[in-house]
Amino acid sequence: MSTKAAEIARETTAATSVRNRRGGRNTREAILDTAEELLQRRGYNAFSYHHIAVQLGIRNAAIHYHFPSKEDLGIELVSRFRMRLAEWIEVLEEQESDPWALLDAYFEFYLDYLDEGGRKICFSGMLGAEFQAIPDGMREEARQCMEQILHWLVSVLERGEAAGRIRYEGPPEAKAVQLGAALQGGLQIARVAGADRFRQLIEQLRLELQPNPI
Repeated sequence: MSTKAAEIARETTAATSVRNRRGGRNTREAILDTAEELLQRRGYNAFSYHHIAVQLGIRNAAIHYHFPSKEDLGIELVSRFRMRLAEWIEVLEEQESDPWALLDAYFEFYLDYLDEGGRKICFSGMLGAEFQAIPDGMREEARQCMEQILHWLVSVLERGEAAGRIRYEGPPEAKAVQLGAALQGGLQIARVAGADRFRQLIEQLRLELQPNPI
């Protein structure tokens, strides 16, 4: 495991949330934070405004004031995640130019979910699992989120292959899809089989993708 990549992953994740920490959370941010956690643990259709209200100690009316419908809340959740993801990528790219370190930081991004005891699924993975059951507005945001991730991964893979830092067979677009599917599916498996299974997956991916292990 690259210690440097791990540090970059955590530093950039912290950088994307710095604005929310300044001045504390307001009610709207608290609602979004709670809804995001419920979505990642239960899924979009397994929580209601009542769950959020109870957890925050507020009335349902306070949630409806900010988000008249659950679809409005869901669209804002995905839009916020996309913005944080874009900031994460931007800061990461500013700090690190080595394609392998960029890819390893992406692995660390997923490994951080294990710190939650394997109870959370990555945001995009949960949306993919429920894609046919979420509102149309959320579907479009989810599509754009997935394209955002894949576009960056393709870029990292292309740069890595050109520099001799990453190896793979086939087109980078297909490899990016394979990596995304493996990581999202791996978190699902970790919920049942334990975190060690996901760590095994990461080590296998590193073994297959890195020409000269550091």
